[in-house]
Amino acid sequence: MTRYPFTDCIKEFMPTQRGYYEGITYDSVQRKLKHLGVIVEKLKEEGSLETSNPRKFTARDIDVIVGYRNMEGCDASTIRGDLKCLERLLLHYDNDAVKQFKIKYPSHFPVKHNRRHDPLEQDQVDHILARAKEISPLDWKMTEGYALVTLAICTGLRPKELRQMYVYNVHIGVDSGEIYAEHVKGEGKYGSPRWIPIHPDGLEIISDYLKARSMKLEMLHKRSDALFPPLRGKDEFIGYNQIEKLKLAVEEDVGEKFDYRTCRRTFGQVAIDEGHDIHNVSKVLGHSTIVTTQRHYCDKSEHSACREMMEKWRKEDPVTDRLIQEGHY
Repeated sequence: MTRYPFTDCIKEFMPTQRGYYEGITYDSVQRKLKHLGVIVEKLKEEGSLETSNPRKFTARDIDVIVGYRNMEGCDASTIRGDLKCLERLLLHYDNDAVKQFKIKYPSHFPVKHNRRHDPLEQDQVDHILARAKEISPLDWKMTEGYALVTLAICTGLRPKELRQMYVYNVHIGVDSGEIYAEHVKGEGKYGSPRWIPIHPDGLEIISDYLKARSMKLEMLHKRSDALFPPLRGKDEFIGYNQIEKLKLAVEEDVGEKFDYRTCRRTFGQVAIDEGHDIHNVSKVLGHSTIVTTQRHYCDKSEHSACREMMEKWRKEDPVTDRLIQEGHY
């Protein structure tokens, strides 16, 4: 064991997890553990921890780490994610310190409040899509980046589904379009391939991208069935790091911060606000139950529910109708 036992344990542990995590999840777990490693070494150096060796961690050590993350201002969801990764690492070495921490310090365990995060505002969506139409097809990086983000907003596709999409799975007609997601989350296990409609606002952008893609491949004398083809190397699809870099380029260009999950929530919420049946929305998002859709992604807004109730009363009650007409609601 070297001077940095936490880092050594990460190097031993992570290769054993290949095949159990999706690629992007694997990278996320590794990134979280490395960040925790930096924190652990800092706490060890200042004397708050007696050891930085995960094999020897106790419930008290876990409590110190959680306390430090709290002082950093991390939210409950982030800390719970840290603990989940840390617990898997420790259990690899038959150490149940995280479990003992939950038992010994129950009031210190972060409580997660399941609140649905906000989608993009409509003016943000309009700004992104308007900018996408201004991009020159000769600017390949931005053309590809805006096509990725547009698809995320207008189909709700996950990062895995975006990067592993085939060009022949995209069908665009005169005034409508749909995509067949062949490689999905939980592929071969609980996930099933599915058809997803492309929101009309994104049809022109995706259609223009397909033309630009053909021109780019022809210019490079390259063949690829990937919707977002890797232009270097022999990989079938671009990597997760690349789709993140392309999103970051779009963020910088429009001056807006968002992630792919926000785009996914936006697609769902827009569909609900437009009056689409939530069962249909849940299906095209690839959820097994409507509960998942409503709890984490989208649902009818309180204002929409309020307006629908008032509309029903308006039809039944002339007084309410008059108040609505006069602008009191």
